Amino acid sequence: MMKALALAPRGFVFRDVLHLNRLSARVRVEWRTRDVHPWDQNVPPGRRSELFRDQAMRDTDAAILRLFDVLPDIDAIDVRVLEPHPPNRLILAGTVAREDAVAAQALASPRMRLAMMGVRCRTNDGRLEPLESTDVTRNESGKLRARSTAP
Repeated sequence: MMKALALAPRGFVFRDVLHLNRLSARVRVEWRTRDVHPWDQNVPPGRRSELFRDQAMRDTDAAILRLFDVLPDIDAIDVRVLEPHPPNRLILAGTVAREDAVAAQALASPRMRLAMMGVRCRTNDGRLEPLESTDVTRNESGKLRARSTAP
């Protein structure tokens, strides 16, 4: 960044340079979540859905924190999490600001942490449901937000 701002000084002007006041960077990341553990493939469908939901949320929570750890200059991450199998529909989405991720760590529940970070999902009887394209919008600051689907 400093090289980009290091313009040639104009003649005879001392310290005639551009000074960086602030830098902001943002990342967009999309991944397919893991399916339930192979050991749990034969559990009843309702329980399997719960295990999948919990695993997807724990994985997403952990991945977001790791991304901020390995990318210290990033201020926000647009997150899109897809189903593990085709058609790989969107099941979790949002824009997470670094300060929101840090603040949410005080919460015990991964689901609540994700909600406080701005990551949204739809559930029905304990199952993650796909987010429709109309469920995900951008607010005035450009953050991805899932519209509430509660009655």
